[in-house]
Amino acid sequence: MQAAAGFHKFFLHDQCTGQYPPQPDTCLHHRLHVRSFTFGGDSGTVYEVTLRVRGIFEPTTIRGGETPDPAHPYFKVGGTVSTPDWSRWEIEVSQPQQTYWLNHYPSVGHTIYKEDFAATIPVAAGATVTVRVTDGNDRQIDNGKSGPDRQQTIPGIVDTPQPGQMLSLDVLAVKAQ
Repeated sequence: MQAAAGFHKFFLHDQCTGQYPPQPDTCLHHRLHVRSFTFGGDSGTVYEVTLRVRGIFEPTTIRGGETPDPAHPYFKVGGTVSTPDWSRWEIEVSQPQQTYWLNHYPSVGHTIYKEDFAATIPVAAGATVTVRVTDGNDRQIDNGKSGPDRQQTIPGIVDTPQPGQMLSLDVLAVKAQ
């Protein structure tokens, strides 16, 4: 578990920085948030890391790639972004090199989705892991606004609704391949 310490209790909040009156269900925000760490472990070993992924996200669409778990189609392995003006949440691993998308949906729209699922990804000892949210414009769908899909929480992490969008990761298991 210590090898995967950078994943455990990971939290990233893409906070609102201001209002966007032309689209009142959105807010202004910083277009890029990046946090990286070096994965631990024994040199030459690849680990299967099972993560609990919890998030409150707007949708984006990913072209190509694979959906390893049909019950969680918003988790994609590989592929490319086809809707660059929408926030895309990802985990990038340098070795074995791969991008894991966390908020793929069939179409984009002004909806906030709450996710809570487990995903297993391979990570080599010494790999750089980058968790990133990127948006092609300066506004995001705001969980802080009122509406049937808004004001959501991540129990035990964020117990009161927060403006913006967010991601929480926890390590469930680590196993050498």
